Amino acid sequence: MQKIIVALCFGLIYSFLYSTEVLTESKNLFKIERNKNANVVMYDARLDLNGNINKKNPVDAYWILYAKQGQREEITAFEKKAYGYTTTDNGNNSYSLVLKAVKDRSMKIVLVNGVPKAEILINNEKSYLLSVYVSVRDVLIPKVSYIILTGTKINTGKKITEKIIETK
Repeated sequence: MQKIIVALCFGLIYSFLYSTEVLTESKNLFKIERNKNANVVMYDARLDLNGNINKKNPVDAYWILYAKQGQREEITAFEKKAYGYTTTDNGNNSYSLVLKAVKDRSMKIVLVNGVPKAEILINNEKSYLLSVYVSVRDVLIPKVSYIILTGTKINTGKKITEKIIETK
């Protein structure tokens, strides 16, 4: 009986270590900064052991609390209304990503030379997104004044920005 338990344990450890769905690392895609404080929301691509984007859970979003001690904190269910996202598997190790903060700008998560990137249109040019800056007016219910997208142009690598003024 003891030999069977030991064999099962080794089997579980082996399948855990060599599963293609096991996370080996997360690589930063972009961040959301705000005018309220220094805290940022980070969006990372999750990679499996083979360096592919994790099929079951391709993106990890979380806070870095720079206004405190720089620790990581998970996004709450309430905060996901503003900082949440949806992903869709496009096949070929590519995923569509739509942020709640920028609903009208779908982006594509792709691997470029093994490095995950968030591909998006900034000023109608294909770019890799680096950051989103959100300026919020403090009223009874906070309202977004404008959003600034910052990235690098895919074809030249030059920095590009676009300011989107909210009209709601």
